[in-house]
Amino acid sequence: MRRSGETELHDQIVRFLTALALEAGAAADADKPLPGLPMGDGRYNIDVPRLPVLISYTRYPGHREFRVTDLIWLS
Repeated sequence: MRRSGETELHDQIVRFLTALALEAGAAADADKPLPGLPMGDGRYNIDVPRLPVLISYTRYPGHREFRVTDLIWLS
């Protein structure tokens, strides 16, 4: 994104992923459902509001980690 000149989009995605990590971490700690749509294979899909981006992530509770597996930018 940054290389193609979409620096503002890049910065918005970084802010969204930071907020998602905080929200998903709090939900996991509280034993509540994680944000996004569970896909049945361990992934969760979530669309970024007002941006042409879809994100898939997985949870690794033993490591207390979330990993972005797919970031789809619809340009």
